[in-house]
Amino acid sequence: MKLNIKTKIAYGVTAIADQCLFYSYGTFFMFFLTTVAGISPATAGIISAIGAIWDALVAPVAGYISDNTHSRWGKRKPITMGFAFPMAVTTALMFTYVDMAMPLRIAYYTVITMLFWTAFPMFFIPFLAWGAELTEDYTERTTLRSYAYVGNTAGMAIGTLLPTVMVDYLIRLGKSDVVAWQLAMLLVAVCVGLVLFFGPMPIKAVSTALTKEERLARIKEKRFKEKASLISKLNHIISEFGQVLKLKALVIILTASILYLMASTIFASDRMYFFTYNMKLSTTETSMLMAVATFSGVLLLPAISATKNVADKKTQYIVGICGCSAVMCLFRFLAPTDMTAGILVMFAFGVSNMLYWQLLPAMLYDVCEVDELISGKQRQGTIVSLQSLVESVSEAVGMLALGFVLELAGFSAELTHQTASALFWVSNCFTLVPVVFMLASAIMIFIYPITSKNFAKILEAVERQRKGETVDLSKFNGII
Repeated sequence: MKLNIKTKIAYGVTAIADQCLFYSYGTFFMFFLTTVAGISPATAGIISAIGAIWDALVAPVAGYISDNTHSRWGKRKPITMGFAFPMAVTTALMFTYVDMAMPLRIAYYTVITMLFWTAFPMFFIPFLAWGAELTEDYTERTTLRSYAYVGNTAGMAIGTLLPTVMVDYLIRLGKSDVVAWQLAMLLVAVCVGLVLFFGPMPIKAVSTALTKEERLARIKEKRFKEKASLISKLNHIISEFGQVLKLKALVIILTASILYLMASTIFASDRMYFFTYNMKLSTTETSMLMAVATFSGVLLLPAISATKNVADKKTQYIVGICGCSAVMCLFRFLAPTDMTAGILVMFAFGVSNMLYWQLLPAMLYDVCEVDELISGKQRQGTIVSLQSLVESVSEAVGMLALGFVLELAGFSAELTHQTASALFWVSNCFTLVPVVFMLASAIMIFIYPITSKNFAKILEAVERQRKGETVDLSKFNGII
């Protein structure tokens, strides 16, 4: 199904929110906790990890709710819009300094982080699953992700550039670090709330409102479910996830996602430390490097679109990730504190980021038809919620690892000049450590079984199955 331009633009505008939140959290939250809130790196890492693990617990519930919502506005639209306000509030509170005793301060940021990661999957999973629901066309999904990536880029700009520029500006006006951070992130929160509420409005969602007969059936089903125990309901959710996790292609995609997102989390969370203490950059120079990472992917986005009919998504991803990894390795060994080299490594990271967010979600959408071919069910929300779950796990492990590495290396926010050991590991976490995980992600995608040719066969089989025909699944051995 080809999508009209209004739908693509609206989907892209809504995509501003997830990357804005993902990268403002990943780039600044640990830095805020350690340098503004005065919390140790290891404790800051634990707080971040707790929030991300909580996200992993909420994600399956969000996917289940998304798949089982029925309204005249569709499954995904009302949930995405409904969490605009909670998302904005929790974002603002997370970067609000509280003058409490340290144990209470730690408790405050832990609770707020958990609330943030409750709201995030509740809008993100329905939104991401929406892309698979809007079109089943192999190349159209890549095109839709192109619009989403443009929105993602705007989100990254708001989430990473706006805070650095605003904090510097407010400090120059005489505001304290505390007030500057609070006001800057309040502005980010307002932007997110507006995008989530107004962005999805133009999208004409397929109505899932029930007929009279269906409503009566649902009432009977609801009465039956009300008699069922909570454990039975949880078992049903777990059973759904157990079924989709038998899909070979899905396991490969999720593993590749974990590996890349660990690289991304460590890199993004470490870069403020690297710019501040290793390169000793001014706020203007830091903002410039942030801008390079934010907009570099957009420059090469046309290349992805131009080659989508020539090279499979997996080939584009492997070649691009390997090239970006090579640039980052050269930076570490040849010019670890040179500004020009810094621009190159941020460009490489920006391109790798574009490759991930442009291609892997589109590949994940393709798995939805494989699942339908086997099960006869449409479970986009369930499948996409697993993607959100691995993002949570990756972020938890990445931030926890970075926090403990900085702690063990002797990093202290009270020192203007860090120890040689601290600088050494800040540098490694900016380059070599992410590269290892990026290359491992590319290796996983190498064995991903779905290509444009066999996807066409899968979609044809699904269409026949929907018409009531019997499909010989043995023809798809090696894919399913």
